[in-house]
Amino acid sequence: MKKKLISLVGLLVCPFLFSQILTVNTGSFVSISPSSSITLDGLEITPSDTYIISGDNAVSRSASAITVDDNSSVSRVYSTTALLSGFIGTLSFSYLEGELNGIEEINLVLELQAEDDSWTSYSGTVNQTNNVVSYTFTDAVSFKAVTASAAGATLTIEDLSPDDDSIYVYPNPTANRIYIQAESITKAELFDLVGRKVMETNQDQIDLGNISSGSYILQVTTQNNTTESFKIIKQ
Repeated sequence: MKKKLISLVGLLVCPFLFSQILTVNTGSFVSISPSSSITLDGLEITPSDTYIISGDNAVSRSASAITVDDNSSVSRVYSTTALLSGFIGTLSFSYLEGELNGIEEINLVLELQAEDDSWTSYSGTVNQTNNVVSYTFTDAVSFKAVTASAAGATLTIEDLSPDDDSIYVYPNPTANRIYIQAESITKAELFDLVGRKVMETNQDQIDLGNISSGSYILQVTTQNNTTESFKIIKQ
């Protein structure tokens, strides 16, 4: 049997009707060894290297969905009182069919909330038999909340063009795709920071899954020959 937890120091796990809260007291910590895991009422954390959750921190589960405009997450959200930083490994998010809010299971993506409250989607593996969506992070991520939503229905829509509010680019940062909301896109060009063109399209979405992590410049040109530039962070 897989060993679930190597070290629990100052740990309290308290079950509630709709949530389970993990509390790590000040000066205490939870240590999860490589290839082991800890499951918090449906959220399984499996690090690829020893991972420490230090106090003062607490993890809770809410049955209230995150909603932004017409977009909604599932009705299950895990939140922490302090940022979980530098995680590398697999997060597995379990859900009930009654929590989907009309989202088709095959379209589920994992959503992580950063310290600045922005959400980033990660297209991982959806196991419809066991009702689990999971993603393996090979680069370190930091987050303070976890949920799931539909691919393309981001929980963060940021207007990155204050001089022309008809153009929106989201999500940013992103791990996979970026979406462009604008009328009559004629050209969207992505450049690295030394000016080399990485890709070009006239579509309203760009798949960044195969490019390296880092910062890029996106130039969007519309039918009226207006060009706007956006800094894109690929995680």
